[in-house]
Amino acid sequence: MGHDIHTLKEARALALRVWRDASTFFLSIELALMVLVAVSTVAGVFLAAMGDLRCILAFGFAIAYVATRSVLHVRRKLSWPFI
Repeated sequence: MGHDIHTLKEARALALRVWRDASTFFLSIELALMVLVAVSTVAGVFLAAMGDLRCILAFGFAIAYVATRSVLHVRRKLSWPFI
């Protein structure tokens, strides 16, 4: 990284600058979709371990994510690096 930080004020300024640069990703639909798929996958595994048929719904959502993401990429709503 190579940041030469000597004071707390410089550290705070760097943290704010990094947050501003990354805020577009943190507030994007990409992060929301990734979190939803992660939760759905964990829920699907848990429900499958419990023998509940609702696991099919959770896994179906996780699989449908791939199709949804492809459509959003084609429509240029999402950027390509996060495949």
